[in-house]
Amino acid sequence: MLIDGERKYMVNHDDKYIISSNEEDMDNVHVHVYTAETDVSDDHQHMFLGVTGPARVEGRSHVHQICTRTSFLAENSSGHWHWVDIMTDRAIAMPDGTHTHYFEGRTSMNDGHCHNFSDVTGLGPDICVDEDEEDKKPCKYKYKRPDDEEYN
Repeated sequence: MLIDGERKYMVNHDDKYIISSNEEDMDNVHVHVYTAETDVSDDHQHMFLGVTGPARVEGRSHVHQICTRTSFLAENSSGHWHWVDIMTDRAIAMPDGTHTHYFEGRTSMNDGHCHNFSDVTGLGPDICVDEDEEDKKPCKYKYKRPDDEEYN
């Protein structure tokens, strides 16, 4: 598995979002919810939650960016929070046809310390639904399971 720094900077993702100016492709945009707690450092921990960025192509799969701030820790007359800015791992197919993403990383260094974290995103669709919700079609972000021959 690539570490966040390697994944984030080895490819220019500016043109790799799984969308285009074509309105039909907008049905293929998806995001995931996430919630995570950091490990304990300096006798405390933080939590963070939110929604990922849109899917970005990576190999035959896709990843999402998680960029947010942790909860605020009030200490005496001051306090602190940390930044989180990572890319998820590739999609993990689930038996019910949905998928999720594993993510892990380290927060920014604030108040003389940082925190580690790891978790999985909420489930995402494997079927795209048109506005009338009756015309289901496969999404363009289809991926292979890691044990499939063609996975890379």
